[in-house]
Amino acid sequence: MKRLLWLLLMASSSSMALDCNNATTTLDMNECAAQEQQVVEARLNEVYRNVMKHLEGNEDHYPEVRAKLLEGQRAWIKFREADCEAQYILHQDGTMRNLVHIGCMQSHAEQRIKSLQAFIGSD
Repeated sequence: MKRLLWLLLMASSSSMALDCNNATTTLDMNECAAQEQQVVEARLNEVYRNVMKHLEGNEDHYPEVRAKLLEGQRAWIKFREADCEAQYILHQDGTMRNLVHIGCMQSHAEQRIKSLQAFIGSD
């Protein structure tokens, strides 16, 4: 029992001091990728909200544009999930499957950010 507690303590303390620039284990790489992905997801959500807010203007066609953009965003989310799940399944027997999945999700999010920014001509 003491050994289990010691292992749990070591695992939790090592994750707090995780150096993502020098991650060498699969677990550390997965954790670093997940942290980076959270940042990209937050940016994606911010950009999407900004685009939708921009489209709240008085232009006659903006309500329809907003509705179609919402529909497109929902379809994009389903596409990304299916596409990245396919990558995960393709690599399911490998130790890097989670890293591949996270990378796929992040890559799609970064592309979507650019697409949304171009939609209204913002950076």
